[in-house]
Amino acid sequence: MNAHFQNISNSSLSGWRLKWYTVIFEADTAAGKTFDLLLLWTILISLLSVMLSSVQSIHNEYITIFKVTDWLFTVIFLVEYLARLACSPHPLRYAKSFLGVIDLISILPSVITLFIPEAYVLLDVRILRLLRIFRILKMSSYVDEFQWLVMAVADSRRKIGVFISIIMTLVVILGTILFLVEGPDNGFTSVPTSIYWAISTITTVGFGDITPKTDIGRFIASLMMMFGWGILAVPTGIVSAEMIAQHAVKKTLTESTTRTCHSCTTEGHSAEAKHCNQCGAALTEYFGEAPKLTPKIAFAASMIYLINADGKIEPDEIKRLVNAVKDDRGLLEVATRYTKFHTPEEFIQFCNEILDKEQKLSLLVNLYDAILSNDETLVQEIELFEKFMHSFGFNEKEFEPFFYSISVKNNRRLFSA
Repeated sequence: MNAHFQNISNSSLSGWRLKWYTVIFEADTAAGKTFDLLLLWTILISLLSVMLSSVQSIHNEYITIFKVTDWLFTVIFLVEYLARLACSPHPLRYAKSFLGVIDLISILPSVITLFIPEAYVLLDVRILRLLRIFRILKMSSYVDEFQWLVMAVADSRRKIGVFISIIMTLVVILGTILFLVEGPDNGFTSVPTSIYWAISTITTVGFGDITPKTDIGRFIASLMMMFGWGILAVPTGIVSAEMIAQHAVKKTLTESTTRTCHSCTTEGHSAEAKHCNQCGAALTEYFGEAPKLTPKIAFAASMIYLINADGKIEPDEIKRLVNAVKDDRGLLEVATRYTKFHTPEEFIQFCNEILDKEQKLSLLVNLYDAILSNDETLVQEIELFEKFMHSFGFNEKEFEPFFYSISVKNNRRLFSA
Protein backbone atom coordinates (compact mmCIF):
# COMPACT_ATOMS: atom_id res chain seq x y z
CA MET A 1 0.00 0.00 0.00
CA ASN A 2 1.18 3.51 -0.77
CA ALA A 3 3.02 5.36 2.00
CA HIS A 4 0.42 8.11 2.02
CA PHE A 5 -2.35 5.62 2.69
CA GLN A 6 -0.20 3.93 5.32
CA ASN A 7 0.23 7.20 7.16
CA ILE A 8 -3.52 7.74 7.13
CA SER A 9 -4.24 4.17 8.18
CA ASN A 10 -1.79 4.44 11.06
CA SER A 11 -3.99 7.15 12.53
CA SER A 12 -6.82 4.61 12.97
CA LEU A 13 -7.20 3.17 16.45
CA SER A 14 -6.95 -0.32 17.85
CA GLY A 15 -6.51 -2.10 21.18
CA TRP A 16 -6.75 -0.08 24.36
CA ARG A 17 -6.69 3.23 22.47
CA LEU A 18 -9.84 2.25 20.57
CA LYS A 19 -11.56 1.19 23.82
CA TRP A 20 -10.59 4.41 25.56
CA TYR A 21 -11.65 6.49 22.57
CA THR A 22 -15.06 4.82 22.50
CA VAL A 23 -15.59 5.54 26.18
CA ILE A 24 -14.11 9.05 26.37
CA PHE A 25 -15.08 10.62 23.05
CA GLU A 26 -18.34 8.85 22.24
CA ALA A 27 -21.64 8.73 24.11
CA ASP A 28 -23.33 6.00 22.08
CA THR A 29 -22.29 3.17 24.42
CA ALA A 30 -23.32 2.56 28.03
CA ALA A 31 -19.73 3.10 29.19
CA GLY A 32 -19.38 6.28 27.14
CA LYS A 33 -22.62 7.72 28.46
CA THR A 34 -21.66 6.83 32.04
CA PHE A 35 -18.27 8.51 31.59
CA ASP A 36 -19.83 11.69 30.24
CA LEU A 37 -22.44 11.79 33.01
CA LEU A 38 -19.76 11.34 35.69
CA LEU A 39 -17.67 14.05 34.03
CA LEU A 40 -20.66 16.37 33.89
CA TRP A 41 -21.42 15.89 37.59
CA THR A 42 -17.75 16.43 38.41
CA ILE A 43 -17.81 19.72 36.53
CA LEU A 44 -21.03 20.82 38.25
CA ILE A 45 -19.72 19.96 41.70
CA SER A 46 -16.43 21.74 41.01
CA LEU A 47 -18.36 24.82 39.90
CA LEU A 48 -20.50 24.69 43.03
CA SER A 49 -17.33 24.49 45.09
CA VAL A 50 -15.88 27.54 43.36
CA MET A 51 -19.08 29.54 43.79
CA LEU A 52 -19.41 28.66 47.49
CA SER A 53 -15.78 29.52 48.13
CA SER A 54 -16.42 33.00 46.74
CA VAL A 55 -18.66 33.65 49.76
CA GLN A 56 -16.16 35.00 52.23
CA SER A 57 -17.80 33.62 55.39
CA ILE A 58 -18.06 30.09 53.95
CA HIS A 59 -14.56 30.28 52.50
CA ASN A 60 -13.01 31.23 55.84
CA GLU A 61 -14.77 28.40 57.65
CA TYR A 62 -14.02 25.63 55.14
CA ILE A 63 -10.81 26.89 53.54
CA THR A 64 -9.00 23.56 53.90
CA ILE A 65 -11.85 21.59 52.33
CA PHE A 66 -11.99 24.00 49.39
CA LYS A 67 -8.26 23.68 48.76
CA VAL A 68 -8.38 19.88 48.85
CA THR A 69 -11.44 19.63 46.57
CA ASP A 70 -9.98 22.14 44.13
CA TRP A 71 -6.82 20.12 43.67
CA LEU A 72 -8.81 16.90 43.55
CA PHE A 73 -10.86 18.26 40.65
CA THR A 74 -7.73 19.60 38.98
CA VAL A 75 -6.09 16.17 39.10
CA ILE A 76 -9.25 14.54 37.72
CA PHE A 77 -9.43 17.01 34.81
CA LEU A 78 -5.70 16.67 34.17
CA VAL A 79 -5.91 12.88 34.00
CA GLU A 80 -8.94 13.15 31.70
CA TYR A 81 -7.13 15.63 29.43
CA LEU A 82 -4.05 13.39 29.19
CA ALA A 83 -6.27 10.37 28.51
CA ARG A 84 -7.95 12.24 25.64
CA LEU A 85 -4.56 13.06 24.16
CA ALA A 86 -3.36 9.47 24.59
CA CYS A 87 -6.28 7.81 22.82
CA SER A 88 -6.94 10.49 20.19
CA PRO A 89 -5.90 9.48 16.64
CA HIS A 90 -4.70 13.09 16.16
CA PRO A 91 -3.56 14.42 19.59
CA LEU A 92 -2.31 17.76 18.29
CA ARG A 93 -5.49 18.33 16.30
CA TYR A 94 -7.56 17.60 19.42
CA ALA A 95 -5.39 19.89 21.55
CA LYS A 96 -5.99 22.75 19.10
CA SER A 97 -9.72 22.10 18.78
CA PHE A 98 -12.32 24.20 20.59
CA LEU A 99 -13.11 21.58 23.24
CA GLY A 100 -9.44 20.69 23.57
CA VAL A 101 -8.55 24.29 24.35
CA ILE A 102 -11.44 24.48 26.84
CA ASP A 103 -10.17 21.29 28.52
CA LEU A 104 -6.72 22.82 28.89
CA ILE A 105 -8.05 26.15 30.15
CA SER A 106 -10.07 24.32 32.81
CA ILE A 107 -6.80 23.00 34.27
CA LEU A 108 -4.51 26.03 33.95
CA PRO A 109 -6.26 28.28 36.54
CA SER A 110 -5.38 25.93 39.38
CA VAL A 111 -1.74 25.95 38.31
CA ILE A 112 -1.79 29.73 38.00
CA THR A 113 -3.14 30.08 41.54
CA LEU A 114 0.09 28.53 42.83
CA PHE A 115 1.83 31.72 41.74
CA ILE A 116 -1.07 34.22 41.72
CA PRO A 117 -3.60 33.38 44.47
CA GLU A 118 -6.02 36.09 43.25
CA ALA A 119 -6.55 34.12 40.02
CA TYR A 120 -8.65 31.54 41.87
CA VAL A 121 -11.83 33.06 40.46
CA LEU A 122 -10.72 31.96 36.97
CA LEU A 123 -11.77 28.44 37.88
CA ASP A 124 -15.31 29.43 36.85
CA VAL A 125 -14.16 28.98 33.24
CA ARG A 126 -14.94 25.30 33.74
CA ILE A 127 -18.58 26.06 33.09
CA LEU A 128 -17.67 26.21 29.39
CA ARG A 129 -17.08 22.48 29.50
CA LEU A 130 -20.79 21.97 30.05
CA LEU A 131 -20.99 22.18 26.26
CA ARG A 132 -20.45 18.41 26.40
CA ILE A 133 -24.00 18.06 27.70
CA PHE A 134 -25.12 18.22 24.06
CA ARG A 135 -23.54 14.81 23.44
CA ILE A 136 -25.04 13.26 26.57
CA LEU A 137 -28.56 14.41 25.86
CA LYS A 138 -28.32 13.28 22.23
CA MET A 139 -29.00 16.83 21.07
CA SER A 140 -27.24 16.25 17.79
CA SER A 141 -29.95 18.14 15.92
CA TYR A 142 -29.21 21.27 17.91
CA VAL A 143 -25.47 20.89 17.32
CA ASP A 144 -26.05 20.42 13.59
CA GLU A 145 -28.21 23.53 13.44
CA PHE A 146 -25.48 25.46 15.22
CA GLN A 147 -23.00 24.31 12.58
CA TRP A 148 -25.38 25.31 9.78
CA LEU A 149 -25.80 28.77 11.38
CA VAL A 150 -22.05 29.28 11.73
CA MET A 151 -21.51 28.25 8.11
CA ALA A 152 -24.32 30.54 6.93
CA VAL A 153 -22.84 33.51 8.79
CA ALA A 154 -19.35 32.72 7.47
CA ASP A 155 -20.60 32.43 3.90
CA SER A 156 -22.53 35.69 4.28
CA ARG A 157 -19.65 37.65 5.79
CA ARG A 158 -18.96 39.73 2.69
CA LYS A 159 -22.60 40.74 2.29
CA ILE A 160 -22.86 41.53 5.99
CA GLY A 161 -19.61 43.50 5.79
CA VAL A 162 -21.00 45.61 2.94
CA PHE A 163 -24.21 46.14 4.91
CA ILE A 164 -22.33 47.26 8.03
CA SER A 165 -20.14 49.62 6.01
CA ILE A 166 -23.27 51.26 4.57
CA ILE A 167 -24.76 51.65 8.05
CA MET A 168 -21.51 53.10 9.38
CA THR A 169 -21.42 55.61 6.53
CA LEU A 170 -25.02 56.55 7.26
CA VAL A 171 -24.54 57.09 11.01
CA VAL A 172 -21.40 59.17 10.42
CA ILE A 173 -23.23 61.44 7.98
CA LEU A 174 -26.40 61.78 10.07
CA GLY A 175 -24.43 62.12 13.31
CA THR A 176 -22.44 64.96 11.80
CA ILE A 177 -25.62 66.65 10.56
CA LEU A 178 -27.16 66.42 14.05
CA PHE A 179 -24.02 67.95 15.52
CA LEU A 180 -24.45 70.91 13.17
CA VAL A 181 -28.21 71.18 13.76
CA GLU A 182 -28.36 70.69 17.55
CA GLY A 183 -24.95 71.80 18.75
CA PRO A 184 -23.33 71.52 22.21
CA ASP A 185 -26.22 73.32 23.92
CA ASN A 186 -28.51 70.33 23.31
CA GLY A 187 -25.96 67.68 24.35
CA PHE A 188 -24.33 67.08 20.96
CA THR A 189 -20.92 68.24 22.17
CA SER A 190 -18.82 66.62 19.44
CA VAL A 191 -19.07 64.61 16.25
CA PRO A 192 -18.17 61.31 18.01
CA THR A 193 -20.90 61.96 20.58
CA SER A 194 -23.37 62.65 17.77
CA ILE A 195 -22.32 59.45 16.00
CA TYR A 196 -22.90 57.53 19.24
CA TRP A 197 -26.43 59.00 19.34
CA ALA A 198 -26.98 58.05 15.69
CA ILE A 199 -25.92 54.45 16.33
CA SER A 200 -28.17 54.06 19.38
CA THR A 201 -31.07 55.61 17.43
CA ILE A 202 -30.75 53.67 14.16
CA THR A 203 -30.46 50.38 16.08
CA THR A 204 -33.68 51.32 17.95
CA VAL A 205 -31.89 51.09 21.31
CA GLY A 206 -32.41 54.76 22.18
CA PHE A 207 -30.80 55.16 25.60
CA GLY A 208 -32.34 58.64 25.94
CA ASP A 209 -29.23 60.21 27.42
CA ILE A 210 -29.03 62.53 24.38
CA THR A 211 -32.12 63.76 22.53
CA PRO A 212 -32.60 66.38 19.82
CA LYS A 213 -34.46 69.52 20.89
CA THR A 214 -35.01 71.32 17.58
CA ASP A 215 -37.77 70.47 15.09
CA ILE A 216 -35.28 69.64 12.35
CA GLY A 217 -33.31 67.40 14.71
CA ARG A 218 -36.46 65.55 15.77
CA PHE A 219 -37.48 65.09 12.14
CA ILE A 220 -34.09 63.55 11.33
CA ALA A 221 -34.31 61.38 14.43
CA SER A 222 -37.78 60.18 13.40
CA LEU A 223 -36.52 59.18 9.96
CA MET A 224 -33.61 57.31 11.54
CA MET A 225 -35.89 55.40 13.92
CA MET A 226 -38.23 54.40 11.09
CA PHE A 227 -35.24 53.41 8.96
CA GLY A 228 -33.89 51.40 11.89
CA TRP A 229 -36.96 49.14 11.88
CA GLY A 230 -36.25 48.28 8.24
CA ILE A 231 -32.53 47.60 8.51
CA LEU A 232 -32.94 45.17 11.40
CA ALA A 233 -34.31 42.59 8.96
CA VAL A 234 -31.46 42.88 6.47
CA PRO A 235 -28.75 40.80 8.25
CA THR A 236 -31.36 38.22 9.21
CA GLY A 237 -32.48 37.97 5.61
CA ILE A 238 -28.91 37.55 4.36
CA VAL A 239 -28.13 34.73 6.81
CA SER A 240 -31.54 33.10 6.37
CA ALA A 241 -31.16 33.02 2.58
CA GLU A 242 -27.77 31.30 2.96
CA MET A 243 -29.18 28.77 5.43
CA ILE A 244 -32.11 28.02 3.10
CA ALA A 245 -29.66 27.42 0.24
CA GLN A 246 -27.56 25.04 2.36
CA HIS A 247 -30.57 23.13 3.65
CA ALA A 248 -31.87 22.85 0.10
CA VAL A 249 -28.68 20.98 -0.83
CA LYS A 250 -28.95 18.74 2.21
CA LYS A 251 -32.59 18.02 1.41
CA THR A 252 -31.59 17.17 -2.15
CA LEU A 253 -29.02 14.67 -0.86
CA THR A 254 -31.43 13.01 1.56
CA GLU A 255 -34.81 13.29 -0.21
CA SER A 256 -34.85 12.83 -3.95
CA THR A 257 -38.16 11.14 -4.76
CA THR A 258 -41.89 11.76 -4.56
CA ARG A 259 -42.44 8.18 -3.38
CA THR A 260 -45.76 7.98 -1.48
CA CYS A 261 -47.03 5.67 1.24
CA HIS A 262 -50.23 3.92 0.13
CA SER A 263 -51.53 3.82 3.71
CA CYS A 264 -51.21 7.41 4.89
CA THR A 265 -50.27 9.11 1.57
CA THR A 266 -47.13 10.67 3.08
CA GLU A 267 -44.78 11.74 0.28
CA GLY A 268 -41.00 12.11 0.06
CA HIS A 269 -39.59 8.73 1.04
CA SER A 270 -36.11 7.87 -0.19
CA ALA A 271 -35.70 5.34 -2.99
CA GLU A 272 -34.20 2.72 -0.66
CA ALA A 273 -36.78 3.11 2.17
CA LYS A 274 -38.65 -0.06 3.16
CA HIS A 275 -41.25 1.45 5.52
CA CYS A 276 -43.16 4.73 5.81
CA ASN A 277 -41.46 7.29 8.04
CA GLN A 278 -44.85 8.38 9.42
CA CYS A 279 -47.11 5.35 9.92
CA GLY A 280 -44.55 2.54 9.59
CA ALA A 281 -46.47 0.70 6.86
CA ALA A 282 -44.47 -1.32 4.35
CA LEU A 283 -43.78 0.55 1.13
CA THR A 284 -44.30 -0.92 -2.28
CA GLU A 285 -41.37 -1.37 -4.64
CA TYR A 286 -40.09 1.89 -6.05
CA PHE A 287 -40.23 2.12 -9.84
CA GLY A 288 -38.65 5.52 -10.32
CA GLU A 289 -36.36 6.04 -13.27
CA ALA A 290 -32.64 6.64 -12.70
CA PRO A 291 -30.96 9.31 -14.82
CA LYS A 292 -28.51 8.20 -17.48
CA LEU A 293 -24.90 8.58 -16.40
CA THR A 294 -22.81 11.23 -18.15
CA PRO A 295 -19.24 12.38 -17.36
CA LYS A 296 -20.61 15.49 -15.66
CA ILE A 297 -23.06 13.50 -13.53
CA ALA A 298 -20.31 10.95 -12.79
CA PHE A 299 -18.11 13.65 -11.25
CA ALA A 300 -20.88 14.93 -8.96
CA ALA A 301 -22.05 11.40 -8.11
CA SER A 302 -18.53 10.34 -7.08
CA MET A 303 -18.39 13.22 -4.59
CA ILE A 304 -21.80 12.26 -3.20
CA TYR A 305 -20.72 8.63 -2.77
CA LEU A 306 -17.68 9.94 -0.87
CA ILE A 307 -19.54 12.17 1.59
CA ASN A 308 -22.01 9.34 2.22
CA ALA A 309 -19.24 6.82 2.87
CA ASP A 310 -19.61 7.11 6.65
CA GLY A 311 -23.42 7.34 6.55
CA LYS A 312 -23.46 11.00 7.70
CA ILE A 313 -23.68 14.30 5.87
CA GLU A 314 -21.76 17.07 7.61
CA PRO A 315 -22.20 20.81 6.93
CA ASP A 316 -18.59 21.26 5.78
CA GLU A 317 -19.02 18.34 3.37
CA ILE A 318 -22.05 20.08 1.86
CA LYS A 319 -19.99 23.22 1.40
CA ARG A 320 -17.15 21.41 -0.37
CA LEU A 321 -19.64 19.54 -2.57
CA VAL A 322 -21.37 22.76 -3.65
CA ASN A 323 -18.01 24.36 -4.41
CA ALA A 324 -16.85 21.32 -6.39
CA VAL A 325 -19.86 21.46 -8.74
CA LYS A 326 -19.74 25.28 -8.87
CA ASP A 327 -23.11 25.65 -7.13
CA ASP A 328 -24.96 23.74 -9.86
CA ARG A 329 -28.00 22.65 -7.81
CA GLY A 330 -29.64 20.99 -10.80
CA LEU A 331 -26.59 18.77 -11.32
CA LEU A 332 -26.59 17.86 -7.63
CA GLU A 333 -30.23 16.83 -7.77
CA VAL A 334 -29.70 14.59 -10.80
CA ALA A 335 -26.49 13.09 -9.39
CA THR A 336 -28.15 12.43 -6.04
CA ARG A 337 -31.05 10.68 -7.76
CA TYR A 338 -28.50 8.54 -9.60
CA THR A 339 -26.75 7.47 -6.36
CA LYS A 340 -30.11 6.43 -4.89
CA PHE A 341 -30.54 3.84 -7.66
CA HIS A 342 -27.00 2.55 -8.06
CA THR A 343 -24.41 1.09 -5.72
CA PRO A 344 -20.79 2.31 -5.91
CA GLU A 345 -19.91 -0.96 -7.69
CA GLU A 346 -22.52 -0.32 -10.38
CA PHE A 347 -21.34 3.27 -10.66
CA ILE A 348 -17.75 2.12 -11.22
CA GLN A 349 -18.86 -0.28 -13.94
CA PHE A 350 -20.71 2.48 -15.83
CA CYS A 351 -17.80 4.91 -15.35
CA ASN A 352 -15.44 2.43 -16.99
CA GLU A 353 -17.76 2.41 -19.99
CA ILE A 354 -18.21 6.16 -20.50
CA LEU A 355 -15.13 7.87 -19.00
CA ASP A 356 -11.72 8.13 -20.64
CA LYS A 357 -8.47 7.83 -18.70
CA GLU A 358 -8.07 11.58 -18.07
CA GLN A 359 -11.65 11.89 -16.81
CA LYS A 360 -11.10 8.99 -14.42
CA LEU A 361 -7.85 10.56 -13.23
CA SER A 362 -9.55 13.92 -12.67
CA LEU A 363 -12.30 12.21 -10.69
CA LEU A 364 -9.73 10.43 -8.49
CA VAL A 365 -7.69 13.58 -7.90
CA ASN A 366 -10.78 15.48 -6.78
CA LEU A 367 -11.85 12.63 -4.49
CA TYR A 368 -8.42 12.40 -2.84
CA ASP A 369 -8.29 16.17 -2.42
CA ALA A 370 -11.72 16.07 -0.74
CA ILE A 371 -10.53 13.33 1.62
CA LEU A 372 -7.44 15.27 2.74
CA SER A 373 -9.33 18.55 3.08
CA ASN A 374 -11.38 17.05 5.91
CA ASP A 375 -10.36 17.79 9.48
CA GLU A 376 -10.28 14.05 10.08
CA THR A 377 -9.61 11.37 7.49
CA LEU A 378 -12.16 8.56 7.58
CA VAL A 379 -11.33 4.92 6.90
CA GLN A 380 -14.54 4.52 4.88
CA GLU A 381 -13.46 7.32 2.54
CA ILE A 382 -10.02 5.78 2.03
CA GLU A 383 -11.53 2.37 1.28
CA LEU A 384 -13.95 3.88 -1.26
CA PHE A 385 -11.14 5.82 -2.94
CA GLU A 386 -8.98 2.68 -3.19
CA LYS A 387 -11.92 0.81 -4.74
CA PHE A 388 -12.37 3.56 -7.33
CA MET A 389 -8.64 3.79 -8.06
CA HIS A 390 -8.07 0.09 -8.59
CA SER A 391 -11.30 -0.35 -10.56
CA PHE A 392 -10.28 2.50 -12.86
CA GLY A 393 -6.99 0.73 -13.61
CA PHE A 394 -4.63 2.89 -11.54
CA ASN A 395 -2.16 1.77 -8.89
CA GLU A 396 -0.35 3.51 -6.03
CA LYS A 397 2.89 3.90 -7.99
CA GLU A 398 1.16 5.50 -10.93
CA PHE A 399 -0.76 7.83 -8.62
CA GLU A 400 2.31 8.71 -6.49
CA PRO A 401 2.89 12.23 -7.93
CA PHE A 402 -0.73 13.15 -7.23
CA PHE A 403 -0.57 11.76 -3.69
CA TYR A 404 2.37 14.03 -2.95
CA SER A 405 0.99 17.15 -4.64
CA ILE A 406 -2.42 16.91 -2.97
CA SER A 407 -0.84 16.17 0.42
CA VAL A 408 1.32 19.29 0.13
CA LYS A 409 -1.69 21.35 -0.97
CA ASN A 410 -3.66 20.33 2.13
CA ASN A 411 -0.76 20.55 4.61
CA ARG A 412 -1.75 23.67 6.55
CA ARG A 413 1.23 23.26 8.87
CA LEU A 414 3.55 24.46 6.10
CA PHE A 415 2.36 28.03 6.72
CA SER A 416 1.56 27.83 10.43
CA ALA A 417 4.77 29.60 11.51
